[in-house]
Amino acid sequence: MAQDLNTLMSRLEKDGPAPIYLIQGDERLLVDGAVRAILAAAVDDPSDPMSVARFDLAEAQTTVSQVLDGCRSIGLFATRQAVLVRGAETLAKQKDEHGLITSYAESPDPSTTLIFVATKLNRSLGLVKKIGKFGQELVYDSPKSYELPRWVVGESRRLGHSVDQATAALIVDLAGHKLGLLQLVVDQLSLFVGPGAPITRDAVTTVLAATREHSVFELVDAVGERKTVPAITHLHAMLAHKEPPLRILSMLTRHFRQLWQVKELKSRGQSVQAIQKDLSLHQFVAKKLYAQSNHFDAVMLRRTYDRLYRTNIQLKSKGYDESLVMERLVMDLCAG
Repeated sequence: MAQDLNTLMSRLEKDGPAPIYLIQGDERLLVDGAVRAILAAAVDDPSDPMSVARFDLAEAQTTVSQVLDGCRSIGLFATRQAVLVRGAETLAKQKDEHGLITSYAESPDPSTTLIFVATKLNRSLGLVKKIGKFGQELVYDSPKSYELPRWVVGESRRLGHSVDQATAALIVDLAGHKLGLLQLVVDQLSLFVGPGAPITRDAVTTVLAATREHSVFELVDAVGERKTVPAITHLHAMLAHKEPPLRILSMLTRHFRQLWQVKELKSRGQSVQAIQKDLSLHQFVAKKLYAQSNHFDAVMLRRTYDRLYRTNIQLKSKGYDESLVMERLVMDLCAG
């Protein structure tokens, strides 16, 4: 199983394409990226219909026999070909066809790369295990929220840029959890910093935050410093610009989670430099949180988490005015 596209691309560069693949998962961006990478490694021109035969098993007229015949029928002017088969999830109900595929997997055509693409196939199926034994099974499900910063780091590296974990987490917080949008943002940052340059926090705030008159940084800083009037002002401005309340809440929650961690380590006598290293924070963020932790004690932070949790429930329930819920939350957080 490939964990990310970088793993797949490294394997393709080192070993070349496998004779048969099963690519499945619910994250279309990654699945399509894997297909493109394999086709690019398998044939000279993936756009050439003589080099890539395409089938869809979801179409009633398409059979497994036709697919396998295509694997053995290379074009007149081609030395290698790929056969791309979408709709492979239908194979779960076509178990009588599994024998044909497993027989082919055991003795594939050496000039052909066969790629099955499915949304989901039970990995306990003998067919799936057979493909994994003689070829490769790749799974690309939507990353969990905690995995997204690592994905940002990998995508940045693919484009030739370094980015630290804290800055990658900031990108996720600002851009959201949709992989397609995150990819677009990383592309924008790549163009902004230039070839080979690192993606820094300053670049992120310039590209993503400076376009807003009142950014999330100003809001969380005002709340962290318990400045009620500026915090409410920034909140109203963000809501006026159609910033989703749940997204604002997630940013506040992340800020207070870090604030609590800093407070705990600080109570153990750790320096700001040690805390920065332990929590993998940007130096600027570590110093800011270290100073803001003076405004809250452990009891206040515990109550803050309870308040954030209750707000999350209210925002996901009917009958509440979202703007009023967020305004009361910010006022409560500033009051401690």
